[in-house]
This record gives sequence, structure tokens and C-alpha cells, in this order.
Amino acid sequence: MTATRWRVPWGYVAGLLLLVLADPTPFTIAAGIPLVLLGEMIRIVANGSLVKDKKLTTWGLYAHIRHPLYLGSALIAAGFIIMAWSIYLACIMAVLFIAVYLRTIRREEEKMEELFGVEYLDWTGDVPRFIPRRWAPREIDDNFILERAWANREQKAVLGVIGAVVILYLKYLIVGG
Repeated sequence: MTATRWRVPWGYVAGLLLLVLADPTPFTIAAGIPLVLLGEMIRIVANGSLVKDKKLTTWGLYAHIRHPLYLGSALIAAGFIIMAWSIYLACIMAVLFIAVYLRTIRREEEKMEELFGVEYLDWTGDVPRFIPRRWAPREIDDNFILERAWANREQKAVLGVIGAVVILYLKYLIVGG
């Protein structure tokens, strides 16, 4: 199984680890939510601009960062680590991110180079991989289509984020409260 295919099963494993290892408090939940929301907003905006495999997406967030979806996912994970308040979870998630996402990113970049050739290579020379350049929100508005984000199945991530926040809060109420 490739690193790309491991993302979904590892996501379920990470969710289970989150539930088992978490020691949430109202403070840690409140502290992590802004990162989770920011990460999910980045994912929605990125998916609302993304035209998968048909055209090289170089507008919207993709004009400023090559992998906004992974940045959003990393922010969501960081937010949940803060909510869970578990050093074990933080270490496990760091290893999973390195093992799964960095390989996935490399393979995705190879695929994009095969699909789009010189156009892709020129774009990668101008746009950073993971730390975005600054952008203005109006740049995103022109290229964002919410229906495209849903067509790219971002609603699954939204539901997963909501579910995980609810589960952490319930764990606090039942176990920690």
C-alpha cells in the first residue's frame, strides 16, 4: 500500500489514539479549536479552488503554497494535539506526519510533474512547498467555488473535525470532568 493510500487508515488510527490518549480540559479544548478551525478553513478554500488532475491549479491559495491541503491538515492535527494535551499523541502524530505525509507529498509532486511537465516545474520554482507566502483574502474570493470544495469531498473532513471535537468534549465530561 502506498503512502497516499495509508492516509485514510492512519487517519482512523490517529482518531482512535486521540480518543484513547486524550486528557482534555475546557482550557485545552478552547486553545486547540482556533487551530482546528483555521486548518479546516484553509482546506475548504484550497479544495474550493482545486481542479484535480485536469488543470494545474496555480490560483487562490495555490499561488502562495503548493500544498495548502496538507498545511490545513497539519494545523488541524496540531489543534487536536493541543486539545488532547498528550505528549504521547504529539510524538506519535509527528512520526505519522513524517512517515505518511512527506512520502505522499513526494509522490504527488512526481505525479504532477508527469501530468504537467515544465508548467509544473516553473510553478514549483516560484511557490514554496509548505510555508505560504502572504496573500490577500480578495485573491481567494475570485477563484473559490464552494461546490467545488464539496465535489472534492471536503464535507467529510468537516464532519470528522466536528465529530472529533464533540468526542473530546464528551471525554472531558465523562472521564475528566
